[in-house]
Amino acid sequence: MSADAVQRPGSLIAATVVGCAAFMQAFDTSAVSVALPRMAAAFGVPVLSLNIVVTAYLIGATAILPLCAWVADRFGARAMFLLAVGGFGASALACGLSTGLPVLLAARVVEGSAGALLLPVGRIIVLRSVDKADFVRAMSALTLPVMLGPVIGPPIGGLIVTLASWRWLFFANVPVAIVGMALVWRFVPEIRSEAAHPLDVKGTLLIVPALAGITFGIAATTRADLPPWLIMLVIVGGAACALGYVVHARRTAKPVLDLASLQVATARISSIGGVFPRMLASASPYLLAMLFQIGFGLNAVGAGGLIFAGAIGSILSRPAINSVLRWFGFRRFLLANTWLIAVSIAVCAAFRADTPHVVILVLLFASGLLRSLQLMALNAIGYVDLDKAEFAAASTIASVSQQLAMSFGIALSVVTVQLLQRLAGAATLDATVIAQAFLVVAALSLLSLRWIVRLPHDAGHSMIAPRKLALAEADAE
Repeated sequence: MSADAVQRPGSLIAATVVGCAAFMQAFDTSAVSVALPRMAAAFGVPVLSLNIVVTAYLIGATAILPLCAWVADRFGARAMFLLAVGGFGASALACGLSTGLPVLLAARVVEGSAGALLLPVGRIIVLRSVDKADFVRAMSALTLPVMLGPVIGPPIGGLIVTLASWRWLFFANVPVAIVGMALVWRFVPEIRSEAAHPLDVKGTLLIVPALAGITFGIAATTRADLPPWLIMLVIVGGAACALGYVVHARRTAKPVLDLASLQVATARISSIGGVFPRMLASASPYLLAMLFQIGFGLNAVGAGGLIFAGAIGSILSRPAINSVLRWFGFRRFLLANTWLIAVSIAVCAAFRADTPHVVILVLLFASGLLRSLQLMALNAIGYVDLDKAEFAAASTIASVSQQLAMSFGIALSVVTVQLLQRLAGAATLDATVIAQAFLVVAALSLLSLRWIVRLPHDAGHSMIAPRKLALAEADAE
């Protein structure tokens, strides 16, 4: 058997281990949201003010992202991944032990910073250890656990909070982090880059406040306790820093976040065109939870059980991704599937309190399956035309795009529901208003077509066509 054939299963095991470790971050982000009422009661503050717990995490996560490529190249990707897993577990323990809101917020910023390193650094490890013919399988092994986090988080988080305490949401991360570090040490290789260079200090001082300001501004749009002018000032300030960074990056040989990969069509379409389906991925669970609990009167466990159907669809999508892409090709599949996803979300607007649960389960299962296939394909296509030396920067850009898309998706859901409620003149939120929000989100998801249609007809061919030959050679030997 060839060396490649021997190496391939190990690479996929490494991808799965990295993905499961990164799952902690995705799960934590979504699970904590259901614990906010209990946390507010424990600290004696209004529930609305506890949104800052989520915002603190997002700011810490987004601000550290531009440094991911540099730290992976400078200190080694596996070493930094181990540090991130350990740091996430330690900061989660600090969150669980916190006795006051200031301590909790500080721990959440650190937790967000450590968690932000997990996916981009893990992606760098995976991309540097597999051949292009295995990109789709490796990226699906890496991406699937991360995509399950936002779906599994709310129902499991609700169960933990109901049966135990909000503190156990954080304590549960500690043994997972310990096991994760052991698995990473055992299965994940250290692949050092020869491209290490000094830190771009000026660029860092521009891009970090840019992303932190934009993230805070987006999250703050849903808060009624902050004046609109302050929110706009923060967003404009962040945008100005971002523009300044773009100018700086073009004039600098080694910027902290190299934007050169965006000049490649497939990478640009994956990062920018992929914002819309990723927004949908974060908006859908939020809207469904509101529809089922506020609109239909279901409890947290009942609502979580229905939403979990989407997670099952995501799980079952992984074995199908290679066959689907070999059959249709990246471009045709992404174009057709964008419409199917939009329809599957729009159909949620037709749900009623008396709609049979089996119908809801089937539709949400299909929606989760389609959405997962779309995200795995978009994640993979972003690296097909890049050299391995460019993977670190491209992975960081992809993570920034995903983090901003998550913030946009949640804010979009809240703002859309609030606007529809005002237009309807409704004093309280009801199922009709929430249902209309699904139509708005579904329509916005179609904006990704503007980017996907620009994909070359043979985009991703090197990822999927050689696969049959590689397998045939391995079997023959």
